Amino acid sequence: MIRKIVIYLLLFVIGLVLLFFAMGLFNSSVQYGHEISVDKPIKEAWAVAMDESKYDLWLEGFKSMELISGEYGEVGSKYKIIVNPGEDQEDFEMIETVVSKEPLEHVKMDFDSEFMIFKQTMTFEENDAKTSIKTDSRVIGKSLFMRSMFACMETLTGSFTKQETKNIEALKRVIEENSKDYY
Repeated sequence: MIRKIVIYLLLFVIGLVLLFFAMGLFNSSVQYGHEISVDKPIKEAWAVAMDESKYDLWLEGFKSMELISGEYGEVGSKYKIIVNPGEDQEDFEMIETVVSKEPLEHVKMDFDSEFMIFKQTMTFEENDAKTSIKTDSRVIGKSLFMRSMFACMETLTGSFTKQETKNIEALKRVIEENSKDYY
């Protein structure tokens, strides 16, 4: 009797492990995004969103950004980004590359870290003195384990979507509370 229970328990654990890795095999990336509308013109919304001195106000965990190659803000420029994911966790480093940028329209960035590749496009559109900002983000684990972990995190808790929503809603607040004249 006990032997049967142990065998069933072992089979259950093996099944969970196989399911975990299957999620990474069938979900090579996790895609998510968020959209906001701000009561500011597009020029101001763009300027605030691109203002490095305000990143820590809306990007949770953002610590620093250092230009390592290229011209600041230009396509092809690379930056060392330091982020702290949370209390009692170590800082981690990402290398950001500006892939495409059309002022007042979009910015597309790729981030490379030890465990993942993160791709994000932010698009801006103005309608009746309001600005719509939309993100399209994708995270790709660099190993089967990381892909599986990211797929489970998003499927079970929506953690990437929740974080994106939190950050972009914070950006909305920062833009709407802005008093700096960029022009």
